[in-house]
Amino acid sequence: MHTHTVKDAPEIGKTYTCVLNDVPLYDATIESAHGCWANVKVVQPHPGKYEKQYKEGQQFEIKVQFYDFIEKQ
Repeated sequence: MHTHTVKDAPEIGKTYTCVLNDVPLYDATIESAHGCWANVKVVQPHPGKYEKQYKEGQQFEIKVQFYDFIEKQ
């Protein structure tokens, strides 16, 4: 298993707005992280072009390096 740790990686248990290519896609909680990958659980899709691709409660893995994460308060 690849164990590289990404600098400024999102923290497990916290909720973030996940942004890909400057487009906020959804708010999600980080369920687990392993190397360059994280398992996220969608809390709320953001309105816009990709809104219908995500559903509340949906879980999947993302490659952390491709996203920007804005921590939710």
